[in-house]
Amino acid sequence: MSDSGWNRWLEAPCLFWRPGDYNYQTPKHDPKKAIYTPEQEQERIKEEVDNSENMFDYLYIYVKHNIDFDIDFDSFRCVFNYHRAYLDANEFVDEPDTTGDLLVRLSKEALDGRNATYVRAPPPPPPTSTLIKTDFEFASVVKANFHYSAGFMFLITFEVRDPYDGLIKPFQARVRHLKHTFTEHVFCRPKPNAGVEYYGTAKTDFEKDTKKQRLE
Repeated sequence: MSDSGWNRWLEAPCLFWRPGDYNYQTPKHDPKKAIYTPEQEQERIKEEVDNSENMFDYLYIYVKHNIDFDIDFDSFRCVFNYHRAYLDANEFVDEPDTTGDLLVRLSKEALDGRNATYVRAPPPPPPTSTLIKTDFEFASVVKANFHYSAGFMFLITFEVRDPYDGLIKPFQARVRHLKHTFTEHVFCRPKPNAGVEYYGTAKTDFEKDTKKQRLE
């Protein structure tokens, strides 16, 4: 599994309710940060749409730059189609399981799929054409949000341990899921622009694999 499917099941942000609307329920937010009018909040979340020539450009920017993974929900009093996932809730599972338990399972499955796939090794030291299998180890779920998508599309940020250097590094997974019905792992990837190198295999194995491929 790679990040080649990042553009599947994408959804542009849209407004559901604003303060004062019928059936409006105030979402969790930070009063010190949620200082904008409903109109300003809509502009903030739709800014990428206004600055792109077409929807595909907007969606490319929206996903590739982590905006949909890193939405600052504390800044919004309006309710949009993207929602914060509460790890200690159980709205997607049967008790005693929690949403956090579900996200751990979905993250592990996504990571297993990623590890089972040959991916391009990062330079340096190997050439960019080198392909390796990775062995990232799941560590923990950091956060997630979701939107409706003939089911629920979860955008999960989680952490892995890289066997190359033993460091904890951020990963992302987009998983479409509906309880007792289906689970579709859309993609799993290292978090873009995270400022760290990703290897995914023990240092000795990494050097051995890349040396072997150079000789072949």
